[in-house]
Amino acid sequence: MADHEAALAELTSLLAECVEGRGGLALITGGLGSGKTELLRRFADRAAEAGALVLCARGIWSERSLPAGVLDQLVHGAGVSPETTDRLAAFATACAEESSDRSSLRLRHELCSELSRLSHGRPVVISVDDVQFADRQSREFLLRLCRRVSSARLLLVLAEREHSHSLAMRLHAELDPSSVRRVRLGPLSESEVTALLSERLGPTGASRLAPLWCRWSGGNVMLVRAMAADLAAGHEVDERTLGPTGVETVLAALHRWEPSLSAVAKAMAVLADDCSVDLVARLADLTTEVTERLMGALEASGLVMGARFRHAGVRAAVLRGLTADERSALHGRAAEALHRRGDDATTVATHLLALDRVDNWAVDVLRIAAEQALSADEVEDAIRCLELASTAAVGAQRFEIGRMLVRALWRINPAASATYLEPLRTALWAGRSRGRDVVLVLWHAFWSGDHDTVDCVLAACRENPELLDVRSAAELRIICHVHGLGPESGDAPEGGPPSSDPWAEAGRVLGRFWTTKFDRRDLSAAEHVLKSSHPGETAPEVVVTALLALVFAGEPDSAARWCERMIARAADGGANTWRALCEVVRAHLTLRRGDSATAFRLAASAMRLLPTQGWGVLIGYPVAVQLLALTETGEPDVLEELLRLPVPEAMFDGVIGLFYLHARGHAHLAQGRALAAISDFQTCAARMRQRGSDLPLVAPWRLDLAEANLALGRPDAARDLVTEQLGNADRRTRGIALRLLAELNGPRQRAELLRKSVELLKACGDGRELARTRRRFERLFDGRTAHVDRLAAHGVPALSDSERRVAELAALGHTNREISALLYITVSTVEQHLTRVYRKLGVKGRAELPRELGIHADACGTGA
Repeated sequence: MADHEAALAELTSLLAECVEGRGGLALITGGLGSGKTELLRRFADRAAEAGALVLCARGIWSERSLPAGVLDQLVHGAGVSPETTDRLAAFATACAEESSDRSSLRLRHELCSELSRLSHGRPVVISVDDVQFADRQSREFLLRLCRRVSSARLLLVLAEREHSHSLAMRLHAELDPSSVRRVRLGPLSESEVTALLSERLGPTGASRLAPLWCRWSGGNVMLVRAMAADLAAGHEVDERTLGPTGVETVLAALHRWEPSLSAVAKAMAVLADDCSVDLVARLADLTTEVTERLMGALEASGLVMGARFRHAGVRAAVLRGLTADERSALHGRAAEALHRRGDDATTVATHLLALDRVDNWAVDVLRIAAEQALSADEVEDAIRCLELASTAAVGAQRFEIGRMLVRALWRINPAASATYLEPLRTALWAGRSRGRDVVLVLWHAFWSGDHDTVDCVLAACRENPELLDVRSAAELRIICHVHGLGPESGDAPEGGPPSSDPWAEAGRVLGRFWTTKFDRRDLSAAEHVLKSSHPGETAPEVVVTALLALVFAGEPDSAARWCERMIARAADGGANTWRALCEVVRAHLTLRRGDSATAFRLAASAMRLLPTQGWGVLIGYPVAVQLLALTETGEPDVLEELLRLPVPEAMFDGVIGLFYLHARGHAHLAQGRALAAISDFQTCAARMRQRGSDLPLVAPWRLDLAEANLALGRPDAARDLVTEQLGNADRRTRGIALRLLAELNGPRQRAELLRKSVELLKACGDGRELARTRRRFERLFDGRTAHVDRLAAHGVPALSDSERRVAELAALGHTNREISALLYITVSTVEQHLTRVYRKLGVKGRAELPRELGIHADACGTGA
């Protein structure tokens, strides 16, 4: 630190002159944390080593009115004989007690004379730090002593805060400027920071960090040393963070100075980037002149640049030093000042949010800020504004704040919105609600299973179709389908708009997905709805319906792309409810693609996005996906734990309940509980009949019952159920049905049925069901393997897997072309495999294969 070393050298030079009989005066100035105190300490040590009598004192703000307080510190300094101390103390005490100017002048003269006499024996060095805080009597004594230092071996070293000028101006006025040695300690340069860091970090680390630290600290010695100490202790120190030593050092330095400087720093910390002198003065309760001077002092220290703290950690440290009352008072003043100045609502709300309660004038400010936050998809910020506004809102304000809170909370946790829903219900019953408010009330009623409110809202909509705008009516139609009200019931709201309206048409078409009337040609409506959907505006059931329409219609790639878009849109918009449901759809799609392990992980992750109660009646969806995934991956303990999870009874009224029953039934089957499975599948069938819609895409209950009957050894009942389902089946349902039908037929027919099942399931993109069919196809050959292995043990060359499959199908009577179709290989490859099989088994043709492969003659066809 070149400045500090040069300053120490200059003071040492003055000490040498003092020893030779020429006293002197040095005035050291510097900003906050510039190293004045450390310089005085080092010089005092050096002077004591040189044999001087060193008397030290420090001015303290809280003691500035204590008469002769600094004098008292000086005369009780170390190294003074008791007798001398007693004499000096007597003078100091008398100075403190004497009231008349004449007497005080005489006492100061006698005390100066006593110090002069002491300097005859050895040099006397008097060092006073923070002299700007010295009491009046001590300052007058020091000024008198300044006039006598040149005639004695006295060296007076005074350190004063830059910009205070309290003593410097008196010295300039009363003394010859040439008799005062002025030393200014400025901020560290980059090279000086490098040198300081090298002591702790070595040259390489110091060179790397010095440019950054110089910028962050403004060259403030105090801060650089503290940051270096924290880094050496293993604490994180970066452009945003100070370690504990740095925090303590900043707070201690501010505490040492006058409270007004601390008040200015606190005001600046609260105001952050808007630190105009007028605003800071208002918050600090100071005049603009004083505020400007103190802001200048902070800038001179290097901690502040352009009315902003250089380092975010310094600002954080100042904020940490605020008491709760101070913080509230400052933010409250800031909010009022900014509001009067006409700043935007979001800026004012930033300060209001630091308060526990606000006055009524702040309600509209917070409401506008919440609207701006919701427009920017900053949902959490909006909720904070609205919750605070609700503490002071009255009348119409209270209704509007509550309405906005319901909409905002629904985006992140539907269960939390119930607290503010009652005013919306009341307004609806009184005929004062329209459009989105009606959707909100009905939405929450469906979600929470509140059937009474559902019935009342739907009745109100039927009586007054004008309650719903075009889009609201379209969305409610889909929501009603999801939650169990089919169009045949007459309960789905139509709304007031003409049926030719695009939104009305989209709602009607997409709503058909949950009925028997949905057609793949309606998929364009799903994509149009997705393109126009936004978190907080579109009900999540609408988005899920559109996504599942793509999934179930065999458009997995399109569904995956839209899932990613919707999840990203929800994440950007802070819409946890939307995101959670879209994540479950992605898990469902992953399950259909055959990746059960990933599907389970995705569904479990989605479920954690909302608290359990936040899922409402849709809790069955993520649970169902997990149950179906676990039937493939195993983990019976996890499966049983999920089966024990309570679900709301109202869930079973909607399509999610149907899917849950389907999944729970298969979980029971996987655990060997066929009767429990049949109970769930039968309940599912009864619920669908009540709806008036058979939805095999959601839950093919006939095929589920057939599988359970097969497990109970009831093939006839299973055959009847499969046959009934084949009379009304899409590609996926037909593929599953053919797999089950294969179980009920002989080996020859079984292979053909499984082949057709594979083709259908591949075409519809259901990888999970396709994998199940292929596993069953593999088991066709497993029973023959042991016989072939015994032949190999007796010296017969082993057949490869491919050769064995071709040989067994040929033995069952399939033609080469049929084998080619079943195994997805060319006829030429079939012929080559058979040629090798005949040679290895030592047979002349396929007629001898059944005997060699252990296949019973009843299973064989004629083949050619």
